[in-house]
Amino acid sequence: MAISQKRAPKVPEPSLNRIITKIYDDLNEVINAVNDNNSSLQNESYKGKTGDIKLQRNDSGDYELQGKTNEGWVRVAMTLKDNE
Repeated sequence: MAISQKRAPKVPEPSLNRIITKIYDDLNEVINAVNDNNSSLQNESYKGKTGDIKLQRNDSGDYELQGKTNEGWVRVAMTLKDNE
């Protein structure tokens, strides 16, 4: 299930409202960085920015944890463990 964007509450004080809005903007940026797409779908390798992470299912059906670097996406294979 996707994590939805958060909406900042409005407060009457303008300077406090700007601070709260900035915090929520930053929070939503983090949500976007770890919640780009469905892990079962192939993602475009050019999308994302340095520091983003995602869970991706590869062509063989295995999962990978991927992180975006300046050089591109790096990945590590993962093993699906059944509940015992």
